[in-house]
Amino acid sequence: MTKDDPWKITFDAYDPETEEHREALFALGNGVLVIRNAVPWSHEGSEHYPGTYLAGAYARFPAEIEGETVEVESLANLPNPLPLTFRIEDGAWFTLGTAEIIDYRHELDLRNGISRREITCEFQGRRLRLSVRHFVSMVRPGLAVLRLRVVPIGWSGRVELRASVDGTLENRNVERYEPYPSQHLAEADADVVDGIARVLTRLRGSGTEIVAAQKLDQDANAGSGAEQHLSRDAESGVPIDLCKLIEVSATDLDLDQLHAAPDVATLEQEHQDAWHRLWSGIGLEAEDGEVAHLLRFHTFHLLQTVSPLSSAVDTGIPARGWHGEGYRGHIFWDELFVFPFLLTRFPDLAREKLLYRWRRLDAAREAAQRAGYRGAMFPWRSASDGREVTPHWQWNMLSKRWMRDDTHLARHIGSAIAYNAWQHFLTTGDTEFLADHGAEMILEVARFWASKAEPNDRDDRYDIRGVVGPDEYHTAYPGAASPGLDNNAYTNVTAVWTLCRALEVLDHVPADAAASLRDRLGITKDEMAHWDRISRKVRLAFHGNGILGQFEGFDRLEPLQSGTLPPHLEGHRLDWALEAIGQSSNNYQMSKQADTLMLFYLFPSEEVFSILERLGYAFDRSALQRTCRYYFDRTMHRSSLSRVVYAGALAEVDPEASLDLFRTALLTDLSGPKSQSVAEGIHLGAMGGVLDVLQRRYFGLSPNVDGLRFFPSYPANLCPMRIDLELRGLKFAAEAGHGEVSLTSHPSNPTALPVTRPGGVSLLTPGESISAGNRN
Repeated sequence: MTKDDPWKITFDAYDPETEEHREALFALGNGVLVIRNAVPWSHEGSEHYPGTYLAGAYARFPAEIEGETVEVESLANLPNPLPLTFRIEDGAWFTLGTAEIIDYRHELDLRNGISRREITCEFQGRRLRLSVRHFVSMVRPGLAVLRLRVVPIGWSGRVELRASVDGTLENRNVERYEPYPSQHLAEADADVVDGIARVLTRLRGSGTEIVAAQKLDQDANAGSGAEQHLSRDAESGVPIDLCKLIEVSATDLDLDQLHAAPDVATLEQEHQDAWHRLWSGIGLEAEDGEVAHLLRFHTFHLLQTVSPLSSAVDTGIPARGWHGEGYRGHIFWDELFVFPFLLTRFPDLAREKLLYRWRRLDAAREAAQRAGYRGAMFPWRSASDGREVTPHWQWNMLSKRWMRDDTHLARHIGSAIAYNAWQHFLTTGDTEFLADHGAEMILEVARFWASKAEPNDRDDRYDIRGVVGPDEYHTAYPGAASPGLDNNAYTNVTAVWTLCRALEVLDHVPADAAASLRDRLGITKDEMAHWDRISRKVRLAFHGNGILGQFEGFDRLEPLQSGTLPPHLEGHRLDWALEAIGQSSNNYQMSKQADTLMLFYLFPSEEVFSILERLGYAFDRSALQRTCRYYFDRTMHRSSLSRVVYAGALAEVDPEASLDLFRTALLTDLSGPKSQSVAEGIHLGAMGGVLDVLQRRYFGLSPNVDGLRFFPSYPANLCPMRIDLELRGLKFAAEAGHGEVSLTSHPSNPTALPVTRPGGVSLLTPGESISAGNRN
């Protein structure tokens, strides 16, 4: 991989073994439509995986597993609109696998959202220069453009081109899903009508109609199905060009966009203009070119998942974006890592994604009621509606056996949703949205936690039992008959935090709106007094030397010793490896990813200390340092989010370790195809999390009730940087380097803003700057 341009990422050699990895890295999208960057002459196989996805286009189907019928909801791989190839004098159709490659360059232009391939090769004894240019319109939701240029070198003859839409693809991108049905689409109809080749199909289960179509910029003859052919006389050095316009849609079956599209030059110019507008709102600069490169790459994929166009679809933020089939396109808690950066640049887009949760609030209420609780119990994984779609089983690739999956007990998702709603209010000051949507979600999640917390008269505490924390290696106690853990620290502290926000949220909306909410939800003073009591009495577990326990009993598990696993299983996913030898990861003090330390990623340390003090527990900076060391030695970082979380949590207490983790997280997807993981879709949560660590932790900028909190922990060895952000309609710029961070209020701001920083509160007036030294 080369980086000879600060806005471009380039591979300068063709490598069949890494092509699926690159297809995901260079996937192109607009928040509605995402197309993996497969070569247009490729078909699904060992080297390539064409993938076309629409935001929220889930199929639903039954599967038989271990004698149990389970319903699966999965993002569907739609008909492939890319196929475009050629042959010479009725020979074989071109593929790279049958050509001798002389020169190869595959480039992603981040500034303009365009992919290019430039290839010089020998094919059937003839030399060719090929150029492939591809973009997904950031202006027109379902529209994409693909252009192929073939230049003969030293020969002439007849060239036949073939363009088609392939309706035969299935979902086969994730190897561990192979035991599940792969057919996500109904049988397709393919034809060519009025010069447009199209494939019509439906999503299994939902019945949603899908159309994928192409329109060529030249007259062509119809072939079989959705296929078109045309022939050209080739002369040495004279380009042969063919451009296809693509539309993929679940709502525009009449292909209005395709019929009404302007010429390709206009489409490309408006697309580039839209990308330039998005970049102008980012405001992120780094003195180190490689760091700048990587941050732009992360931001690029963020904007391909959440864009102005995505506001028109009722979808959340999936863990892998809409770039692949990893996690089946489900919605977890990843907006927690994406929102802080998004809210300070595109608050309206974040607002729309919060509405995805609010529209499913009734489903969460029903889930809570079925489980015997009050309030709203949001699902750990959701998709088209508000139902829980976490699989009950997962296939162990090592043992070739099914393993029970109980991660649906990750009830902390509700606190994440409440947190995001509160952050939206703090960042935007939008009391109308808080009154109409945000407060209701916060109150109903708090009501759930109050009913979930069990009183223990023995010591006047409340226990939260039967849950799973962020660490998915622990879902039950060793030998337990039923799943779930007791008093997970992250779950309990975020539950207390939610209860505290519920106690104050109605004070931040107009009095009439507050009264209406109290009346409609039936919230009484007695109920709120009960919330207050619970928020002071929830139990936490502590180990020796004041270490905050991941959950009750974690310290009594066995340490994972060298030699526990046989040599052939070393380095493999721990829960699979242990199950393969008849053991369980539930037995050991080893976590998949950050769990307890998520608290110190999400909240400033003094806020966590304050919550623990409210609960009657002593915990200080020294205890935090011991807790960090304890879990760092017991975390495998098998989740892409884990190093991001540790980088944020350690920013104050161990800046060197934090920066090492941050730099590793920057390269999560671009460091090379070490596993199939990236090929299954980019790690959007990790990408958003890296940007969040930079802004909230290193620059120390986050909203609070009064205005802005400014407590930087900028690493000494991180290059000087500048970021712009917006808070409550006011614009700010921050610059960091040489041991200090400065914050400037834009001269055009209409008012001053209170800024809380070390030493007190300052009123930052328009055009004024203030500075703060590092906390670490």
